Amino acid sequence: MALVSVVIPVYNIERHLRQCLDSLAAQTLEDLEIICVNDGSTDSSPQILEEYAARDSRFRVVTQANSGPGTARNTGLEQAEGTFLIFLDSDDWFEPDFLELMARKAEQTGADATICRAVEFDTDGDRELPSGWMLKVHQLPGEAFRPEDISEHIFQFTYGWPWDKLYRTSLIRQEQLRFPALRNSEDLAFVFPSLLAARRITVLDRTLIHHRVNRPASVSNSRSSDPDAPYEAFSIVKAFLAQHDLMEQYQRSFLNGAVEFLIWHVGTINDKTVRRQYWKILKEEWFPSLLGGLRPPGWREDKRTRCKYLLVKYAPRPVFCGVVDSYHSLKKLYRRKQMRRCAR
Repeated sequence: MALVSVVIPVYNIERHLRQCLDSLAAQTLEDLEIICVNDGSTDSSPQILEEYAARDSRFRVVTQANSGPGTARNTGLEQAEGTFLIFLDSDDWFEPDFLELMARKAEQTGADATICRAVEFDTDGDRELPSGWMLKVHQLPGEAFRPEDISEHIFQFTYGWPWDKLYRTSLIRQEQLRFPALRNSEDLAFVFPSLLAARRITVLDRTLIHHRVNRPASVSNSRSSDPDAPYEAFSIVKAFLAQHDLMEQYQRSFLNGAVEFLIWHVGTINDKTVRRQYWKILKEEWFPSLLGGLRPPGWREDKRTRCKYLLVKYAPRPVFCGVVDSYHSLKKLYRRKQMRRCAR
C-alpha cells in the first residue's frame, strides 16, 4: 500500500508525456504508485507508458477504449490503493519535492484536501505566465480550515480542476465521489463536491506544478464540440448541495461561481455560430434553471460578476459579444504587460 496514488489520464500526448513521467519518477517521495490510464491513444503514448512501467515498478498502465478524461480518472481511482490520491494531467510537470511536501502537509494538518500553487506555462510562447490568481489565499482564514469557514468563497478561492489537490482516499471512497462522463468541465463536478465534503482543507502556499496551457488539442480548447457540459457540471454540483442540505449555507458562493464560469464559457467559445446559439440558451434556460428560487439579496458580491450578469440579462447579443471580446482582449494585453515586467 503506497502513501500516495497518482492517477494520470493519457490520450495522444506523446510530445509532452516524457517530461511529465520523468518529473514523477524523480520525486523525492518514493512511496508512490503511478496509475497511467491510456484512454485509447493512437499515437506513441502507449509505448512510452510501457517503457516507464518496464523500468520502474511504481508505474502501472491501464488501457481502455477512448471515453474521455473523467471516465479515465474513475478507472484509475478504482485501482488506487494509496492513503492519499491525486489526479494529474499528462502534459504538466512537477517540482521534485511536490508530492513529499503535499503528503507531509496533509499528515501534519489531518486535511482531507491539500491544495498547492501552480504556474501556467504557455506552450505557444514557451514561457511561464503570471499565475497568482490561481489560488486566492487572501480569502482564507488560515492555512487550514473547514469548508464552512469559507462558505462565502469556497467556489472562488480555488478553481475546479483536480491536479493541484491531494485528497485523502478514504474521503473519496466514503462519499462515493466520481467524475461524470462529460467531455469538458467534468472536473469541477468532482472538485467542488469533494471540497464541500472535506472535514478539513489545507493550503501549501508554494508553486509546485507547471501547468501547460495554449495546447491546441487540450480539452479546454475543445468546448465548442460539447457546449452543454459546463451547465451539466454545475447542475451536478447544485444537486449535491441540495442532497446534503448545504444550499442555504453555500448558495451565495455557488451562484457567483456558476454565473461567472458560464458567462466565461459562452463568451470564449471559438465557434461564433455556437456562441450565438448559446448566448440565448444561457439567458433563457441556464440562468433560470440554476438561479431560479435561489437568488438571495446581494448575492452578486463581485462587481464584475454583477456587470456580466446584467449584460447577459438585458443587453442584445451583439453588445454582449462585443463587450466580452473587448474584456478578454484587455486581459490579454494586461497579462503581456505583466510578463514584460517580470522579464525585466
